[in-house]
Amino acid sequence: MLFILAACGGSDPVDETPSVDGLKEVRLVLNWVPEPEFGGFYEGVLGGHYEKAGFDVEVVPGGPGAPTLELLGTGKAQAAITAADDLLIKRSKGIKAIGVYPAFQNSPQGLMAHAVTGLEAAGDIPPGSTIAIEVGSPFQTHLWTTFGWEGQMEAVPYAGLVGSFLTDESTIQQAYITSEPCIVRSKGGVPVFLEARSTGWNPYGSLLALPDPLPDWAPEFVQATHAGWQAYVADPARANAAMLSANDQLEAGLMDCIVEAQAPYLIGTDGLGAMTESRWQEVNDHLIQLGLLPEGSTATGAWNATAL
Repeated sequence: MLFILAACGGSDPVDETPSVDGLKEVRLVLNWVPEPEFGGFYEGVLGGHYEKAGFDVEVVPGGPGAPTLELLGTGKAQAAITAADDLLIKRSKGIKAIGVYPAFQNSPQGLMAHAVTGLEAAGDIPPGSTIAIEVGSPFQTHLWTTFGWEGQMEAVPYAGLVGSFLTDESTIQQAYITSEPCIVRSKGGVPVFLEARSTGWNPYGSLLALPDPLPDWAPEFVQATHAGWQAYVADPARANAAMLSANDQLEAGLMDCIVEAQAPYLIGTDGLGAMTESRWQEVNDHLIQLGLLPEGSTATGAWNATAL
């Protein structure tokens, strides 16, 4: 078992990987830093689920803009975490990857504002507001298109921090239910989370992707991943301790808040790890409407749920 603590970047972050005789080595690169949104993958290692299935798995943390699918496409990783929208867009640009297991049934994305603003949904944000967001991201494109915000709102880059939010009650920023709202509460703030799903944006999140075509070991790896997530949902303590050790920005007091907040997003309505053709096609068609995929694009071949 091995956890790499350095964030992944453009160069190979996982050289000099020790081998374990008789086990298939898999480098699993995350698209963000160690947090409970990846708990089941950590538990898959810690609980021996991957090892029992024949795998020696390295979990490699990422960060802002982590090129996980690019690493997968160049063979520098054997498994990668992404989101359904990112996978579809990258596939249209030639990266060969298939989504095989979504940890999040419902997207954990959204916007965060101060409760004192009285905002209850993204559509309530008044014209002239400034929103800190990943500029140019599919989520930003969705919001600006859906609500006609072009020329009405100012988008500024989001740096992944909450310092400005805590000192300015007018601040609105992008957020994940698994991160920023709990951090703000731990520092005495009172945030409101404006979830993306209510705006029509709901791609599968924390999506495990494998190479296309799928390797022959894919079914066993997906089944081990599912076992890891089942174990994490039942008892997150061990994996949470590992993530606390790997992420100095986390505090023990945050973990219960995050685990509780993310629970309904993990299970959704179809059950842990499930995927449906209608959901994939819905995301695909919406990306076409946003101009992020070419006309005629399809989700067919982009996902595979047969392992479960």
